[in-house]
Amino acid sequence: MRFDYLAFVLKKILKLFIIVLILPILTAVYYKEYPSIMPFAYTGLIAILINFLLNKTGSNIQNLNDIRKTNCFGIVVTSWIASTIILSVPFLFFGISPIDALFEGTSGITTTGATILTHYNYPHSMLFWRALTQWMGGIGILVIFIAILPQFAVAGRQMFFAETPGPGEEMLTPRIRSTASAMYKIYFILTLILTCLLKFTGMSWFESLCTSMSTLSCGGFVVDGNLFTRSTSLTLWIITLFMIISGTNFNQLWKCYTKRNIKALITNEEFKVYIYVFLVLTAAVAVYGYFYMHHPVSEIVRDGAFSVISIMTSNGFAIDSYTSWGLGAQVFLFLAMFTGASASSTSGGIKIIRWVIVFKFLKTEITRIFHPNAVINVKSNNQIVPKDVIGQVLIFMFFYFLIFIFSAIIITLIEHNAETGTLSALNAIGNIGFTPDEMSTFNPVTKLILIFDMLIGRLEIIPFLVLLQPEFWEFRK
Repeated sequence: MRFDYLAFVLKKILKLFIIVLILPILTAVYYKEYPSIMPFAYTGLIAILINFLLNKTGSNIQNLNDIRKTNCFGIVVTSWIASTIILSVPFLFFGISPIDALFEGTSGITTTGATILTHYNYPHSMLFWRALTQWMGGIGILVIFIAILPQFAVAGRQMFFAETPGPGEEMLTPRIRSTASAMYKIYFILTLILTCLLKFTGMSWFESLCTSMSTLSCGGFVVDGNLFTRSTSLTLWIITLFMIISGTNFNQLWKCYTKRNIKALITNEEFKVYIYVFLVLTAAVAVYGYFYMHHPVSEIVRDGAFSVISIMTSNGFAIDSYTSWGLGAQVFLFLAMFTGASASSTSGGIKIIRWVIVFKFLKTEITRIFHPNAVINVKSNNQIVPKDVIGQVLIFMFFYFLIFIFSAIIITLIEHNAETGTLSALNAIGNIGFTPDEMSTFNPVTKLILIFDMLIGRLEIIPFLVLLQPEFWEFRK
């Protein structure tokens, strides 16, 4: 691991965080909550101090053009951990314990949306900060930095794919900086549109902006625990639509925008499976919910669609308690936790394309049993999926379930509750945040395990495997 490369990236990240911290300070000034300025001012001073110390390392490199891929993975993991710690600092000044502050910050930046808060009687600046951390984490911290920092140059390509690993890797434009900028533009425009629509349906500007940032990032933090129970049907349907969009491949969205043709999207295999799974699970939940809860059809379909897409996209928004749907509907909602949405979206979880590749791979292997001499390739969107990509998918799936099962067992033993252990671990590694219990009551060790799982899930496991390599820990200039 090259320490000078790591210092170079961390300095750039810290400088941008210092700028970002101005936003909650301005929020505090606008709402005349002057005491809440200090948490963000102190955090900015800490970032400045760390940046000063990093400058003392003597690193004078100007770019990362000769960086290797293994170093990129290490830098991505380290940068996310460092970012999580820095973004968690403001919570300490609002009476939140260090572990809880780290949990809240991790949940925000990883867009998990699980919270240790038991109430929302906090200053606007703090609630805005929670939403902002999710918004930054949704598009990916390094994607934002690559979009605006020319110093990343050629290295941006490797860091971009290290930060967004998976079978959905593809370029929107020939230049990686332009690709990151394109994703950022889509993200920003959609956030702006949703904010205006929610304001039109009756939310305040503050609620609209924070809810939009949480929705587009597939985050799940809210500024009021009763926000959705008092929302109109139009509001819930609009949020449902934008959750579907946030779980859609941004590459395909960009193609639709630039070519002014939706065909590129609706003919995409992953998108078709994504919508099909969403509709099937929504119908199943709605039918069971109708007979179990005896609500009007329009209401149960609305709530069913909202809940299913919220879990599939790892948004974690909830209208009713998970347990209020009845056992049958809970089973279908539980299945939704394993599906995920599209690759190259802001959602977490396994992702639909990985399931498509796994099932096609299994089909080809079964076919080879009966036709051993046949040449059969796994294809997606009429293109052959390379064997190394299939291998990466299988490795991902193996470690995803291994970490989930191991975490679930440990948490079950700590919390003495199998349901809590299973759902908490699954929601953490899938970045879903849809849990039945108050996280604030969890054992500190449980919270640390969930923090670890949230980070692994957000980076999609592969970069974290780099930490298992002895050479990663050999720091050198």
